[in-house]
Amino acid sequence: MFTPRLRRLLWIAGAVLWLAVWLFPVSNRTTRLAGVILLVAVWIGLLAFVWKHRRWRMALLCLGAAVALFLVCPGQASHEPEILRAAYLRSLTRYSGVHYFWGGESPKGIDCSGLMRRGMVDGLCLEGCRRLDPGLVRQSIDLWWHDCTANDLMEGYHDLTAPVLTTPSLNALDHSRILPGDMAVTDSGLHILAYLGDHRWIEADPNYGLVVTVTVPAPGNVWFEAPMKIVRWRLLQ
Repeated sequence: MFTPRLRRLLWIAGAVLWLAVWLFPVSNRTTRLAGVILLVAVWIGLLAFVWKHRRWRMALLCLGAAVALFLVCPGQASHEPEILRAAYLRSLTRYSGVHYFWGGESPKGIDCSGLMRRGMVDGLCLEGCRRLDPGLVRQSIDLWWHDCTANDLMEGYHDLTAPVLTTPSLNALDHSRILPGDMAVTDSGLHILAYLGDHRWIEADPNYGLVVTVTVPAPGNVWFEAPMKIVRWRLLQ
């Protein structure tokens, strides 16, 4: 039999564990599943604490029902690519200066493919909430749940991206042929960057150890002298 004090301690422990998972830089299937399970457990625990208080109980139940109802509602039939593109670019630049962390996908540490994915996840979620469009929020959750590497994005993983062109290097690329938000992946599939416009590229660079913005031409920068494949998010087509 759990005493009230023990239940409180268990709830606090669960909340602390959820926060630790949420702040942990590495994002993979294990951390995502653990985060979801802990969040549900914390929610149920909070509901149990306030169950005897009718107003709080109804407030939490209504909030949960509202979120669930929003997520299952039909999304808007069409989306303006330029609006989504702007949201994506804003989300990317918010990570400027974040430390490079292999496998990372958070403001506490991020890698090259994590930056691309997290930028789109954040952009879709924020734009979906702003426009009350559950379809965009669902796409954000789906992208967050299904991990993918730079090579996966180059190969069109889950039909997320479409090829645009190939180039011997970003220094030699005719930038008039691409759009802001397009991504460049090395032929090896090891590194990926995103175009911000005005000959500027953003990347989580292991050599700098940070998320940096580089202006072309960038002589001496290995990523800007390597053969690249340019791909585009299909949502931004």
